[in-house]
Amino acid sequence: MNAPIAVVAGCRWTGVESRAKIVGLMGAAVAVAAGQGVVVVGVQLALAGAWVAAGGLPLRWVLLRCALVTPFAAMMAALLAFERAPDYAPALVVLGKAYGSVLLLGMLAAATPVPELVAGLERLRAPAVLVATASFTYRYGQLLEEEWGRMDRARVSRGGRGAGWGDWGPRLGVLLVRSWDRSERVASAMIARGFAGRLPGGEGRRWGLGDYCFAAGGLVMAMPLGWEVWLVAGRG
Repeated sequence: MNAPIAVVAGCRWTGVESRAKIVGLMGAAVAVAAGQGVVVVGVQLALAGAWVAAGGLPLRWVLLRCALVTPFAAMMAALLAFERAPDYAPALVVLGKAYGSVLLLGMLAAATPVPELVAGLERLRAPAVLVATASFTYRYGQLLEEEWGRMDRARVSRGGRGAGWGDWGPRLGVLLVRSWDRSERVASAMIARGFAGRLPGGEGRRWGLGDYCFAAGGLVMAMPLGWEVWLVAGRG
């Protein structure tokens, strides 16, 4: 079992209907992005961390996702800290939003296999172009991986040596040509089977109490925003 599959299998939220996960986690991410004050964003970050911890995701996996966004978030925070000094609140808000969004969207990816995620978007009546693009990107990524594996096996079976820096250009060129040819065959097969621009998403199952509670997580994440709006209105 490879690492991505192991993470999905170990997450406690895999049994939640894909539409509920999309609504709840995307709504929560939007709520985090809308936060302004340090206290509000801090509370939202704590709630997001608790949500991820309840899902049972491996700590190493979570820290790796946070590390990926750190250079970009740290750069923006450093610029704001330099510009607004000695007021460092905007820099802290940027960091809180970045890590909160990464935790929530990372949990969405960990708890929902890509085919199930695409089917959920389709059932939510997301734009067909968006759904098709996401599905094809995932599937053609797998196609590229398969073609690269075939080329590697062919090279090894012919007694090929390890690839050096000078070999990467020709190898990538051959990969592009072979993948392009295969993608054309796949597209022809889809058209022959009646593909008309929309992917069948199915009806999905009926929501249960757990699905509604999970989807309401976005509202819980938005509650600190209501407190922030109430404070601003009170000052006005």
